[in-house]
Amino acid sequence: MSDGPDEVPSVPSAPGVDDERLRSALRGALRGDGDAPDLLEGFQRRVRERSDGKFYADGWSTSRHPPVNTYLVTGLLMLLALGLIYALLAPLSGQPSRVDNEAMPVNVVAPAPRPAPSP
Repeated sequence: MSDGPDEVPSVPSAPGVDDERLRSALRGALRGDGDAPDLLEGFQRRVRERSDGKFYADGWSTSRHPPVNTYLVTGLLMLLALGLIYALLAPLSGQPSRVDNEAMPVNVVAPAPRPAPSP
């Protein structure tokens, strides 16, 4: 009564359901031919309207493409600031001083003798 590994068990269809129409609808849904609706823009617009422009009022958060020029300018300004800080602080580091690493004499101290046990 067991089906083989390559056999698909038959499932009885419900009466009144057009199998071919159901299959084509399923294929269309799984294929994803249609464009998905853009929910983000509508959400941002509604939040902006309800908050009286407190949220999403700027062009930065609602733009479709990242502001590449702004990232480039910000990165260059940061590099310039780091170079300026290095140029100002490098002379303060000074020169290393010479350290004489000579071995110091070691005086071994013998332990104190124990007193003799009393009888």
